[in-house]
Amino acid sequence: MITAPLPIGRLPALRSTGAIGRWLAGLAVALSASLATPASASRPDLYIALAQPITPPRGFAVMCETRPDLCTNAPWAGETQITDDLRLLDQVNRTVNHHVRQQSDLRAYGRAELWTPSGRGRRAVGDCEDIALEKRLELIRAGFPPDNLFLAVGYARRIGLHVVLVARTGSGDLVLDSRAEGIRMWRDVPYSWIGVQSGQDPARWFGIQRSS
Repeated sequence: MITAPLPIGRLPALRSTGAIGRWLAGLAVALSASLATPASASRPDLYIALAQPITPPRGFAVMCETRPDLCTNAPWAGETQITDDLRLLDQVNRTVNHHVRQQSDLRAYGRAELWTPSGRGRRAVGDCEDIALEKRLELIRAGFPPDNLFLAVGYARRIGLHVVLVARTGSGDLVLDSRAEGIRMWRDVPYSWIGVQSGQDPARWFGIQRSS
C-alpha cells in the first residue's frame, strides 16, 4: 500500500477501503481536469500530458531526504533522446519481476511506506514502488536516458493504489508493471492515473491531463 500524491494539505495514510474511497473522492475534485481513465479515452495521445504540480507521495518524499541520489538524474553525461529500445525495456521488466518476491513494506522491513529499490538477488523482496525503483536503476545502468523514465501512481478498484515505472519511447509512453510480464502503452493498462513523476526533475510530481 502506498500513500498517493495529494495536491493540497497533509498526505493521509490509507489503510482501509473506506479511507481510500474518501481520499479518492476528494482527489477527484482537485484533479478533475487531470485524472485520466485510459479505457474510456477515444484516440488517446501516445504520451502522458502533465497537468498542475502535486505533492509527491509521502514515502517518496522521505526517500528523497534519505537517498537523494534516487531523486535526481545525475550523473548523466549522455544526450537525452527518445529511444525505441523495446527489447531492453522488456528484458528489465521481466527479469526484475521474476527475481523479486513481492512483499509489503511492513512485512519486509517492519514499517510502512519505505520506498527503496528492491535489488534482485536471491533474497530480493519489495512491493510495487520498490520494484519500479529497481527497474529505473537497472535501465539507467544499461544506458537508458533517465530523463525518459518516471514513476506513476494509478488506482484500480481491486488492488487500490499502485506504482509503476513509465518509459518514454518513440512508440509512446510504455508501462513497466510489477503485475504484468509484458510492457504496455500507458493508455492500455487497467488503472485510473493519479499522478506522475517528472522525468526532467525527478523530485517533482504532476497531475495528468484528461485525454480529449
